[in-house]
Amino acid sequence: MFACHVEACSPRHNGGVGKRTAKKTKSAQKRVKVTVPQRIKTWVADASFLNNPAFKLTRNIGLGVLAVTFVVALFVFPIRDFFVQRSVLAAKNEEYETLADANERLITEINRLDTPEGIRAAARAQLGYVLPGEQRMSVTKMPPLPTQLPEVWPYTLVSDIVNIRTEQAQNSDTALSPLAP
Repeated sequence: MFACHVEACSPRHNGGVGKRTAKKTKSAQKRVKVTVPQRIKTWVADASFLNNPAFKLTRNIGLGVLAVTFVVALFVFPIRDFFVQRSVLAAKNEEYETLADANERLITEINRLDTPEGIRAAARAQLGYVLPGEQRMSVTKMPPLPTQLPEVWPYTLVSDIVNIRTEQAQNSDTALSPLAP
């Protein structure tokens, strides 16, 4: 047999410890009940670090940081997010309005192009379509020619020709005379 309690063997082995008596058990429980609260009270009373000014300062700074963190988490971040979301929403609404205007213009253009007159006008403008018996003529203003050329041959000849044509255009009455040979 085991060396544990003879009356009731438990799966726990006590080794060579004998059976406890009721008197010993009650006095042990009494001693634990009395001494633990007393030890805690004496530890708190003896804890000189609680009365230390450096500890109090550290504790107050820690509580202040905790309070600031709480305020920032509860108020600052949500308010900042509110303003950011409000500006993003305003930008999206503006973009929506721009796109709605563009869609409206496109719908108007589609409705115009659904008619035979609209198709004919688009073909004339984009493809140069003319009806039988019509002649297309484009008249545009001549672009200004560059007149400052280097003073070396062959550019001197070109500069002389440009100067002569400019004088002829100023002296003639017709608009197409500079184009004449």
